[in-house]
Amino acid sequence: MLTRRAALFHPDPRLGWVFRDRWWFLRPFSEPPPQQRHLPEYLKRRVAETERLARRRLRRTLPLGLLGAAVLASLSAVMGGSTTLWVLALLAAIPWPALTLLAVRQREQARQAYELAQHQTTGGYQAEARQWRERKQAHEAAEQARVNALPEWSAVPRPSRRLDVFGGTLWSWEALLTTYGASALATQPLLVLDLSRELVSGELVALAEEGGIDVDAQLLPSRQASSTLLSGLPPRDLVDAIVESMHGGTPDAARADRSMDDRILTKVCDALGDQVTLGRMAAALRVLMGEPETSETLTRDERRRIAGELFSVEYRRQAHTNLSRIESYIHPLENLGTEARSGSTRADSGRAGSARAGSGRAGYLTCIALDSQARNVRADLLTDLIVQWVTQRITASHDSTPALVVAGADELARRHLERLSDACERRGVPLTFMFRRLRETSAELIGGGAVAFMRLGNHEDATRAADFIGRDHRFVLSQITKNVGGNESHTTTDTTGEGDSDSHSTSHTTGTSTSWGTSRSSGANYSGGGLFPDRSTSRGKGSNRGGSTSHSDTEGRTVSTSRNWSAAYAYAEGTNWSDSDSIQRVYEYAVEPVTLQHLPDHALLLVESAPGGGRTLTPVECDPAIITLDRVSTAPLPPPQQAITPSAAAPTPQWLTPPTPAAPRPPLPYAPGPPPGYQTGPRQQDDHSSQARPTPPRRQPPGETPPRQGPPPLFGGKE
Repeated sequence: MLTRRAALFHPDPRLGWVFRDRWWFLRPFSEPPPQQRHLPEYLKRRVAETERLARRRLRRTLPLGLLGAAVLASLSAVMGGSTTLWVLALLAAIPWPALTLLAVRQREQARQAYELAQHQTTGGYQAEARQWRERKQAHEAAEQARVNALPEWSAVPRPSRRLDVFGGTLWSWEALLTTYGASALATQPLLVLDLSRELVSGELVALAEEGGIDVDAQLLPSRQASSTLLSGLPPRDLVDAIVESMHGGTPDAARADRSMDDRILTKVCDALGDQVTLGRMAAALRVLMGEPETSETLTRDERRRIAGELFSVEYRRQAHTNLSRIESYIHPLENLGTEARSGSTRADSGRAGSARAGSGRAGYLTCIALDSQARNVRADLLTDLIVQWVTQRITASHDSTPALVVAGADELARRHLERLSDACERRGVPLTFMFRRLRETSAELIGGGAVAFMRLGNHEDATRAADFIGRDHRFVLSQITKNVGGNESHTTTDTTGEGDSDSHSTSHTTGTSTSWGTSRSSGANYSGGGLFPDRSTSRGKGSNRGGSTSHSDTEGRTVSTSRNWSAAYAYAEGTNWSDSDSIQRVYEYAVEPVTLQHLPDHALLLVESAPGGGRTLTPVECDPAIITLDRVSTAPLPPPQQAITPSAAAPTPQWLTPPTPAAPRPPLPYAPGPPPGYQTGPRQQDDHSSQARPTPPRRQPPGETPPRQGPPPLFGGKE
């Protein structure tokens, strides 16, 4: 499975993909089909004319001519064979058949010429149509082969600056982290702060481990003893992190309390020397408060010096409230990082990745996650402390720092988020905030960078998001997104079984057998001759009878008892999609609150500020399973009008081609000539122009008839 998912680790960090139908680039066959040519009209007219002529001569001229010849022949016979009449009869009989035959032949010739022309025209058209179909099929086959090689999923790069993601479910967060995190790991290290308490980074950690990436996964607070969260921080930075995590969420906190807490912790760290840990700090605070301290984290000299030399008795009495507050804050975290981490462990049955051996050196993928236990004070304290540690680490780093993702930033204070954002922006660290809701703190931070919206179930959150995007925007989702969002399944199974069995059997058999029989035999034997031969007779009779009876009883009892206790836990995730061609390939939506409330699980709307003003809206599909499909690109594709194919430039879709403006009309010629009646004087040359200067028209004298003005030249007038 990793072989197909390994493409997620391709460089160029991406948020997901955008579907681009490859059939947009299909070039249609531009050659028009051949048109069947019509026969000339004169052929039809000739056929009709010869048909009428032949019919007229066959029906009228020939019968009349033969009738006239017959009449003349009859008269010649009556008149005694007049030679003149016979000659006239022959003259009357011969021309009309000849003319009729000529008309018939002309009709047949016209018909044959028409049929030959029709045959040639039809045959030529069929040959041209066959060649045209062959060229069209060859073009369509080549275009289909070319288009099938084009990718359909274009990668959407992550914005270079800060990205704020609002909304979404835990499943969509897991998909987004896997898609973006795997591509980011191919470019630079990645640090993930998983504050969702549901381990949404588990899939990314497991995928990175399968890919052989150095992973450092820390699960807090259940395994805080083996964590390297605060390791490597100088005492000054550790004090700042603790004080800010204590007071950062309360903007109205008294500066006097913050200053006193800072002074107390600074003095305690100075007294502890180079070995400053949370456990030693808590023990020192208990010594200052006069509480019993039996742990071995402090030596006798350190206790004596802290109790007698660090603060006066009066100061400790006045600062007792601060001491107890600081100690109560540090107490749940005393064992943070106390155990040496060795070997490779799995977090949460393998879902949070393996913990990497080392002494504070982070892995190429570092994931610090809060476990899915019920909310407790340790988790709440660690939430702010983790952000402070990351801020201090980024601020103090002089080398290249990893990309940072904070999943579940809703409960962090605005001061902490703004400070972390400023530190990342100053040092060029890609920062991603993921908020479940768009309210309070998150609403105040919106617009600091690129913004992405996932499903926002709350109506108020969806309304704020729609107002931010703009109600006039529209976006398009592909059919695969709808199917993935609608057919995703997550199941959990727990079974327990118990069985008892008891069986009893009884068998009773009774059998009776009786047999009897009778046999009889007789015979006669004669010997000798004469009237009285020798005779012997033998007779026999026998009978037998017998019987048997058997009886058996069998009774048995079998008792068996079985008890089966079984427990099974199954976790299944399934995603099903269909990539079939359909009439409605895409879904178009308007930006409305109800639309944002019903977005598919893996749909993400990326909103970026355009350089010239305004906003651009890009629908993104962040499901990592898309990488297993065909025709998926791991890099952004050029726009449709600039897409280059192996053979030629892909055509621009018709709906993307701007209308071509009409060519401007040529200007009218300058000085087309004087109107009629406008006379020009003699050429006058000067230093500036050699053109003829027109003179004013001659004034018409009173009573003179004006000359008739004809049409201008080139419009029917005579010159």
